[in-house]
Amino acid sequence: MTARRLQGRLLASGLALALAAGGCAPAATPDAGASVGVRQSPAGGPARAGPPTPPGREEGRFGLSRTDALAAIESGAGREALAFYEREAERLEGAGQRLEAALAHTAVSFTAPRLGEYQHGIRAGTRALELLRDAPRTVEVTAALVSASNSLGNSYRQVGDLPRARQTFESALELVQASPFKRRARFWIGSLSRGLASVAASQGDHATAVEQGARAVALLEQRVRSEKAVRPRRAARLHLAKALLLVGNAKRHLGRHAEAEATLRRAQQVSDAPEVKAQVVGALGQLARARGDRAGALEHFARALPEAQRLGRVGLLVSLHSEMGRIHLADRRWEEALREYSGAMRLVEDVRSELEESAYRSGYLEDKLGIYHGAARAALALGRSEEAFGFAERARARAFLDLLGTHTTLSKGKTRALVEEELRLRAQLAEARAAAADSEGGDEEDEAATDPTWARGRLAAAEASYRAFLDRVRGESREQASLMSVEPVNLAELQRLLPEGTVLLEYLVTEPETLLWIVTRTAVESLRLPVTRRFLVAVVRDLRTAIADNATLAEVQGRSRRLHDALLSAARPRIAGERLLIVPHDVLHYLPFAALRSPRGRWLIEDYTLATLPSASVLKYLEGKGGGREARTIAVGNPDLGPALSLRYAEREARAVGAHFPGASILVRAEATEARVKTLAGGGTLLHFATHGALDEQDPLASALLLAPEGAEDGRLEVREVFGLDLGARLVVLSACETGLGRLSRGDELVGLQRAFLYAGTPAVITTLWKIDDRASFALMEHFYHALERVGPAQALRQAGRATLAEHPHPFAWAAFVLTGVPD
Repeated sequence: MTARRLQGRLLASGLALALAAGGCAPAATPDAGASVGVRQSPAGGPARAGPPTPPGREEGRFGLSRTDALAAIESGAGREALAFYEREAERLEGAGQRLEAALAHTAVSFTAPRLGEYQHGIRAGTRALELLRDAPRTVEVTAALVSASNSLGNSYRQVGDLPRARQTFESALELVQASPFKRRARFWIGSLSRGLASVAASQGDHATAVEQGARAVALLEQRVRSEKAVRPRRAARLHLAKALLLVGNAKRHLGRHAEAEATLRRAQQVSDAPEVKAQVVGALGQLARARGDRAGALEHFARALPEAQRLGRVGLLVSLHSEMGRIHLADRRWEEALREYSGAMRLVEDVRSELEESAYRSGYLEDKLGIYHGAARAALALGRSEEAFGFAERARARAFLDLLGTHTTLSKGKTRALVEEELRLRAQLAEARAAAADSEGGDEEDEAATDPTWARGRLAAAEASYRAFLDRVRGESREQASLMSVEPVNLAELQRLLPEGTVLLEYLVTEPETLLWIVTRTAVESLRLPVTRRFLVAVVRDLRTAIADNATLAEVQGRSRRLHDALLSAARPRIAGERLLIVPHDVLHYLPFAALRSPRGRWLIEDYTLATLPSASVLKYLEGKGGGREARTIAVGNPDLGPALSLRYAEREARAVGAHFPGASILVRAEATEARVKTLAGGGTLLHFATHGALDEQDPLASALLLAPEGAEDGRLEVREVFGLDLGARLVVLSACETGLGRLSRGDELVGLQRAFLYAGTPAVITTLWKIDDRASFALMEHFYHALERVGPAQALRQAGRATLAEHPHPFAWAAFVLTGVPD
């Protein structure tokens, strides 16, 4: 098809307006034969002129340009427009009009995220690029590619997938720079540079954001000066205002407050778009807060809030509520802080529920966990310790579920049917929600779907079915229910679950302070420790480095004492008994608590039997686990992975375990295959792995124990596979390198092999916090299994640690091993 014929088709379907609004083609009058129809102006004025709607085409259509979509959102018709764009994209694809369909998908990708529906935006933007991939690189197609890339890249950024966002912007930028359309390329490069600047800002690289943003501003200013047509000029001014807004915020982060204010004021002057006005007022509020003017900041946020609500800008609303909560918290207005944080939480969880991919849910939540932490601090200040504890546990559960992703990774024999039923019901619920949304758009092709009463009834029925299903699942498998919805334990329930004589310490690390709950069967006490996250990151890193580098014992003791004073000195007088169950948070997951040193010159392992949990809520799912099937031990050591990965003492370790348990299955070298382990694991009461562990922090479910390959099994026993096992072992020992370290999210239920084995059926798992010495591990495990013949796993690990301590005083030899689960 020639460029002229292609342009004719674009004009005929009204797409020239979309290109013109993006600064990509001159405005033109649609061909009289096939327009996108007539639409009442958002302000309620006269309708825009256009040809009659052809037979079979519906009234009340929306233009596909960014300007039209923005006008719809500003008039309160955003959801109606979104429903129309989705129907139009489907219709155009069905008619084989790929380019036109791509622009309709791009309109969806632009509109949906502004309404908090990021998954819709990603799906539509991806489809738009697929449709455009093989099209001839005409000016119209290039413009469409830029528009789709901008929308998709922004959606990726908003859900925290920064690598994909950068890749999307860079790919489009490379295409534009190679295009022959030099005059228009300035505008395209400017808009894409703004996208890259926004990614840099999201990564905390504000200097780069200023540099790239300034480039975008210069190019967009040229476009504004050169553009004479009203609609394209307005679109260019909108892009310019957004670039200035981004640069102003980056300058604020860099402490260049006067420059930031001047840049933000200029953004106000450049565009009169309501969403720009609301965003700039919010940014000026953040600037006022940065300058110490909290009253002025609150005034700005309060001014921006009504417009953000009217526009339905969920992201801006979350920011405004959390910023207001932050200021109220600083001013000790606890009730107001809790109200604002609660409002932000509701919005965050609504968005999260719409995101289908686990990586998007996790990324979206990553920079919003401060909302949960702020709510916990406010509740604790109000004396509402249980409510604060609930916020802390809820944040952990959210992070765990989001990282875990689709529940099919968790299905095992007894719960697979529940998982499959849940997926079916969730699909029905999604369809019902879509039908309810479509009913707002008045789709006349489906009479039932256009009836709002019918759509609302269908949605209510789907929601009721899903609630009834969760109630049933709680009766059949409480833990499976916990992985389908967030059900954190409350303090009263936790007290009933605690073993007699055990004290639980739960930490919540926030930026300005650390919260601590001390829980026994009869009492709950909460403390606010003056310990910042920055301090903990530094001192935990220092201690781990000193241990790993075999620094002098005196140096290790000094650093350990510092952490003990910060985290335990206030709690020690309140701890009765010798059993501690610790729920770490954030960087504390990396801390060897056993190696903390008291003022009396004693390591914590000398005073207490220690165990940890990824969250307190996990405790309620460990009851009854580890019942075993047959008294059989399975010991795996030194799988055949080649000379470079050979662990000579690991093989000896596995055989030594077998010596303690007659009849044990000993799998070493070529016999230590993933296939054999999977076959035997379900029948053992004790599983011991002396092998390498491999971490994947980008994809925590891909972290694995390394075994020998065999048949269809590649030798990597991954976390996602462990979740699918059905175990009855009372104990799993992972005597491997760094098996205790999973991805440390800010929310922070640790996702790693620990949690996988707990879910798979064992109540206790032993892992390691750093790369351990092959020989030292062998010696400690010998002590451990001697003790295990007389006492439970937690006490046996304590005795083994103390015995090794007597022989090798340096914590490197004994402090890496951690028991996670029930403390005997």
